[in-house]
This record gives sequence, C-alpha cells and structure tokens, in this order.
Amino acid sequence: MKQYWLIQFIGWGLLFATDTLLKVSVGMVHYPLFFAVFILYTFGFAASHGLRYQYRRWQHRHLLSVIGGVFLMSLIGAAGAASLMICTLIVIGHPLIDQAVGALDILFINNMLVLWAVLVIWSGLYFFVTRQRKVDELEVTQRDLEHNLNQAQLNALLTQLNPHFMFNCINNIRALILEDATRARDMLANLAEMLRYNLQSDTGETTTLESELEIVTTYISLIKMQYEDRLVYEPSISSGVGTDTQVPRLMLQLLVENAIKHGIANAVNGGKVTLSIGWKAKWLRITVTNPGQLQPNQKGIGVDNIRRRLQLIYGDEHRFHLYEQDGVVMAEVLLPGKEKTCA
Repeated sequence: MKQYWLIQFIGWGLLFATDTLLKVSVGMVHYPLFFAVFILYTFGFAASHGLRYQYRRWQHRHLLSVIGGVFLMSLIGAAGAASLMICTLIVIGHPLIDQAVGALDILFINNMLVLWAVLVIWSGLYFFVTRQRKVDELEVTQRDLEHNLNQAQLNALLTQLNPHFMFNCINNIRALILEDATRARDMLANLAEMLRYNLQSDTGETTTLESELEIVTTYISLIKMQYEDRLVYEPSISSGVGTDTQVPRLMLQLLVENAIKHGIANAVNGGKVTLSIGWKAKWLRITVTNPGQLQPNQKGIGVDNIRRRLQLIYGDEHRFHLYEQDGVVMAEVLLPGKEKTCA
C-alpha cells in the first residue's frame, strides 16, 4: 500500500512538473494557469484512485473486455475530474473562468481529452504492474511448492529403512545378550544411534562426510553381527577430501548396504566391500565395490533410492554408474564439488 501511494504521488507530480515546464518553454508563464492545471491533476489523481477500486475486480476478466472497460471508465473519470475542476474554478472566482466566458464547453472538452489520455496510460500501467506482480507471486509460490514437494520426497526417501536389516539386528542383539551382555549393550546403542540418524528430518539434504563415515562404521558394526568374518570393510579417503565436504545424507550407507546385500550375501565365503572417496577433475568421486555379478536390469530399493535422491538434490549435475568388471561390481557416484587445497 505504501508503495502504491508513493508511485501515485511521484507519477502525478512528475506529470504536473512536465506540463508546467512545457508551458514555460513556449513562453506560457501564467501562474493562474499553473494553478488551474494543478487542480485538474489533483482531481485526476483522485479519479485514478477511484479507478483502482474498479480495476481490482477485473483481474480475471477477458482481455478485450478489460480494454473496452478501461477506455470507458477512463473517459468517465476524466469527465468527472474536468467537471469538478471547472466547478472549483467558478467557486473560487478564478480568472480563467472570466477568460473562457462563452467557451466553457471547449475548456471542459480540452481538459477532459487530456486527462482521458493520461488515465488510459495510467490504467495500462496499473494492469501491467499488478499482473506482473501476480505472475511473480505465482512463480514464487510454485517454487515454494516444488521445494516443499522435493523436501517431502527426500524425507520419505531418507526414512526408508530396510526391514530385514532391522529384524536381523534385533534378533542378533537378543541372541548376543546371553553370550556377551556388554557387547550386546554396545550394539543396541549403535542401533539406536543409527535409527536416530536415519529419522532426522531437520538436518538438511546434505551433511558432512565425517558424519556419513561415522554412520557407515556404525552400520558395519551392526551388520557384522550377521556376517562376522565373511565381511571385510575397507574405507579409503583421499587426503584432498576434507571431512567437512558435503555429501547427501545416508547415501554412503545405502551404497555400502547395497554392496553387501547383492554381493556379500550371495558369496559363500563372503568378501570385501571397499569405499573410496577422492577427486576426479571437478567431481567428488565416490566408489563402492563388492565381489559378485551384476544382473541384467538389476534394480533394488537402495539403487532406486540413490538415483531419485541424487536427482532431487543435484538435478543433472551428477553422475551415477553401476557396472561389473572382472567379477567385481562397482557403484560410482560423481558429485559437483571443489577440491580442498592446502595453503
């Protein structure tokens, strides 16, 4: 509202100033005339404000109907303002009335036509500004809705827990209570920490590499209750990768979990899962390998979860590959980033 009044005063003020300067430039320095023009534009100001109330009801009308209505309403407003100006000049005994005796109709028509043109231009600008503002508001609303939808989808993906993993962990901890109560208590604490980390919904789409590595270590400690010596986990982090590097939450765990589920679980003697993180040109390269064979069109909740989450966070600014070479399956993720340099 404050912006509207500011624009109104500035716009009509500039119009009056321009009109005055034009008259001065052609030698029409007549102060009573300037005062009469000021009165005309004052009523024009009031007419434009009245038109605003009418136009606010026309936001959803057809364009041709709006154009016709603008010309008609502007003409009515201009006629009203010109009439009020002449009435005011008569009441105050303005000298312009004496000069225009017998030609008040011409004075009325001339001023009405001038003001009509001004109000038509004002109306066009009003509809342009208000409609552009609504377009901007709709774009902001749409972006907010898309962001909220993406965030909801991310939260849903982040809370997808593997029920088989949970079931096995609980059973293993229950069996461990009779054998080693201290270790069982530690495993229960690890499970609680992992559940807490999985269910957090207010920590953002990404987190630090340090936090992700810790939760992977926690996951490995739990899953080894089931696989014991059949599972070997070997992480390798390049020196150029800082622990504060941002990565998607729970992505490393999903990559490792997928490697164990489709690799170690199907190998009689188990095997080694490696996690390597380093830089490849402008990309942060994360690879997880496991022994096994990649089945044609192999899909799973973990892989699908990773693909969808990367798309939601990075759009097309990422790469995800899953391939097999010499009996080793490799999952490779490339994320946009910047290598940390030493001073």
